[in-house]
Amino acid sequence: MLGAALATGGCALWSPAKSIAPERRVPLSGLRRLNVVRSDPINGRCEYVADLGFRMVREPVLFARCGDVADLLIENFLPQPTTVHFHGLTLPESADGAGFDPIPPGGRKRLRFEVRNRAGLYWLHSHAHGFTAEQVHAGLAALLIVGDEEDDALDNALAIDPGNRLALVLADARISNGVLSPYAPRDAEYLHGWYGNHMRVNGQLDAVHGVSPGWVRLQLLNACNARGLLLGLEQIVEGKRSALPFYLLGTDGGLLRSPRLLERVFFHGAERLDIAIALAPGAQMQAVSLPFDPRHQIRGGTPVHAHPGRGSFPALAAADICSTAGLGESALADGARMPLFFLHARSTVVRDLPPMPSRLSGLEDAAVFSGTSARHVRLDFDEQRGFLIDNLPYRLGEAGYGVSRGTREIWEVRNSPISMPHAMHLHGFGFRVLRRQGTFGPARALATESNGRLPTDLGVKDTVLLWPNETLWLDVDFSLPANEAFRETQRYMFHCHNLEHEDAMMMRNVTLR
Repeated sequence: MLGAALATGGCALWSPAKSIAPERRVPLSGLRRLNVVRSDPINGRCEYVADLGFRMVREPVLFARCGDVADLLIENFLPQPTTVHFHGLTLPESADGAGFDPIPPGGRKRLRFEVRNRAGLYWLHSHAHGFTAEQVHAGLAALLIVGDEEDDALDNALAIDPGNRLALVLADARISNGVLSPYAPRDAEYLHGWYGNHMRVNGQLDAVHGVSPGWVRLQLLNACNARGLLLGLEQIVEGKRSALPFYLLGTDGGLLRSPRLLERVFFHGAERLDIAIALAPGAQMQAVSLPFDPRHQIRGGTPVHAHPGRGSFPALAAADICSTAGLGESALADGARMPLFFLHARSTVVRDLPPMPSRLSGLEDAAVFSGTSARHVRLDFDEQRGFLIDNLPYRLGEAGYGVSRGTREIWEVRNSPISMPHAMHLHGFGFRVLRRQGTFGPARALATESNGRLPTDLGVKDTVLLWPNETLWLDVDFSLPANEAFRETQRYMFHCHNLEHEDAMMMRNVTLR
């Protein structure tokens, strides 16, 4: 458990962590069963438990090499339906976990698939329609690190100490008087998103990690339900803080072609960052989310937010017991400054620091934008129906966007001016960002790349943020592996990764034939 149960009230009392627990890495190819369990019915905390036949590992970090095969049984011990979505991987519909065939309470599902993606940080999380926000907030988010030769070469070039490569899940929680508040959104929170007031890092509050001096490589996932982050690193010397530059090495789908030296970078729900910093002996550093304008420009009333299948299943938390402890607690506003985690470098002798390589991978530059678009996608807001795509409500059985496999399309995706930021995720396929237009001032100031792009736009993406009134052009490659699992018609999804918006069905199907 992440927190101890109070004998008097039964609610979890949270305390600052002395350090982030060492990663318990489990080979994906050796995993036989993944249990989805509710570890604390009072507070509604959930977790993944890996069964390797002889030992059970709670909340594991999975790892794989490109070409590894997963063959596992997923068992659902929750009182709600669930799925396990392997976010970022190119998988057949049957293994993607998109919510088309949720696993009922007490049910099970067997998966077999091959990992075919580039090295990078991927993750798995619940994607059951109407339950995603609650279940991910409860703890159903785990990491999958994929490695390959380019990734190994970078670690060797930087002489990365094994303890200096960290994979971290960032997820905010609402804490009041040391007690974790259950997930119980009000109407406005269904509209804007559920925000906490403290950051959990790999499940810990005020997380601290001791590292060796030298290069430190951090692979970060924003697993917050709705909170955007403007990542900055601050070194602390005699109580004084100053910005600590860092190198951006990669994003969702792996390493960039070349590193970028930055002082701050945006990343929103489901986006990943791969960064490196150089720490001197005894250095102290804090990662923070710097303040920014979150651009919530919605006007009008709160739409009805309800999923037809939601009411017949209980909540994960006994909110009637725990909610009294959190009455009156306030969420920290989206865009407010928020501490994330600390790094402390040991006071040991460090060898000469290797230089950062000028080339990280063989990734080709994105195609030149031609000015023509194969598909126009619009993100809308309606006062009665909420957030929509192409002004249409979602239907589970819809064909959605019909695509011929093996083709490439240029998507022009535009967000409404009277809206809020949307982190849009495409299942199954990576894409390249070709151009941004209409980006608001503070974000545009970080657009150091051609065609108004941000440094995080340079790599392979599966999730990308659109600010209100912003238009993006995406190059999407709809190639699928030529094997039996992909032979039939495949359905994927394109949706907002603000999890309250996802549960409100801000999504479209993508059907490949």
